[in-house]
Amino acid sequence: MSEIVNKKWVVASRPEVEVETANFELVEETLPPLEPGQLLLKARFLGVNPPMRMALVSGGISGRPIPIGRTMYGSGLAEVVESQNPNFASGDLVMGDLGWQQYAISDGGRRHAVRKVTAPEGLSETTLMHVMGGSGATAYFGMIEYCKPRVGDTLVVSTAAGTVGSLVCQLGKLQGCRVIGVTGSDAKCEYVTGELGAEAAINYKTEDVAARLQEACPDGVDIYFDNVGGEILDAVLGQIAFGARVVLCGGTSQYNNDLDWYGPKNYFNLVYKQAEMYGYYVANFAHRNAEAYARLGTLLREGRMTYKEDVLEGIDNMPNALIRILRGDNFGIQLVRVS
Repeated sequence: MSEIVNKKWVVASRPEVEVETANFELVEETLPPLEPGQLLLKARFLGVNPPMRMALVSGGISGRPIPIGRTMYGSGLAEVVESQNPNFASGDLVMGDLGWQQYAISDGGRRHAVRKVTAPEGLSETTLMHVMGGSGATAYFGMIEYCKPRVGDTLVVSTAAGTVGSLVCQLGKLQGCRVIGVTGSDAKCEYVTGELGAEAAINYKTEDVAARLQEACPDGVDIYFDNVGGEILDAVLGQIAFGARVVLCGGTSQYNNDLDWYGPKNYFNLVYKQAEMYGYYVANFAHRNAEAYARLGTLLREGRMTYKEDVLEGIDNMPNALIRILRGDNFGIQLVRVS
């Protein structure tokens, strides 16, 4: 194969507060020929997620931030364009660790580890990156294992128009819950009450969340699915019902705080209300992913569940995609179409 010039984003500096395009540098490199056991991957779609901000500064729980000059990490969907690995063939569709780049050289295992995938029957291949991927599993297991919904429960969901939140809203409706969504714009509120079927939506940027929760949840909150942490978590804890379940999934509002996180003042209400608060990590349910995808796939094919994608075009847009999702400017699942 002729020489291939790869464009990739490397980490140029640490964000002082918010992530900026200047924290990355777009560089070009000529890729070397493949060695035995390697395969050349051409990225189709790449995704971003809020915890990437911690990886740039503190390293999160690991305490090891991405080194300056290193290719920014990121997962996505790619095609095998050349293979010297007997386990992969040209044309195979794979998912895994690609980095923010057009091409990646993988050994299939430790370096840019990938796995072969097949587009779900009757569904877009991009659903592998959300509903039929980690986000879908996160919503599914959070709902059935920790939310424990009962018909008539009031379920509050933060980032209700986001990748995970929108699925939780729909799963809650299917389980007979009254759903109240918290999101960041009037357009997203209309989406949550319209397409997702929630009874009400709260714009946390323009409304008093605690006051609106009192109006929308007069009997208290039975279930709270938390994707943001911080003051919104605190507001909901102040209004939980007896026997409530609070499920901690994400902390988007706190990722800029570099582990100096806001601690909820109303946590002791868990005692008064004899409530439960759980944290969970979706990777611990990987052995049950087939269960989640079978049920979610059926709901999608039957038209009982929907999703919205926000797709930017080209590798040049990777920093912008991350900035958008951290600010809440995306409307739908944030993807970048690379090729």
